[in-house]
Amino acid sequence: MNLLKLAGKVCVSLLLCGLVALSLTGCSSLTALALTPDPAASAPEAPRTITTVKLSQANFHVQKLNIEGRDQGFKLFGLFTIVPASRVKAFRRMYQHAELQPGGALTPANILVEQIEDSFILFSIPHVYVRADFVVFDDPLDSEPWDD
Repeated sequence: MNLLKLAGKVCVSLLLCGLVALSLTGCSSLTALALTPDPAASAPEAPRTITTVKLSQANFHVQKLNIEGRDQGFKLFGLFTIVPASRVKAFRRMYQHAELQPGGALTPANILVEQIEDSFILFSIPHVYVRADFVVFDDPLDSEPWDD
């Protein structure tokens, strides 16, 4: 008997046995999970709120450059998300690296969000990188003299 045909028969029988075992044990949620595509695999959604910082005047100075926050996840077969890569965690880590204080004067500017996925044979690792420069706006009263 040909080894290739034997290997094919073994794979088919293992697959059928696995499907029968899943249906008999009542793991319908597990089979539904395995048969549905990953909703997070679609195009990333646009941000819902945007704050615009215009750096067109000389009323600021850069305090910290290129502060980064990142998060990573895990996908099985590159299709099924087990652990999602979170933009919220990436932003939180960026703010921690910038050492922001409540009521402080640091403001993020030039924010860049990158989503990259490293693919391997049986799994993939999605990454979210968030980078920003942090600026401090100067007090207009300190920079301009009073006109009396």
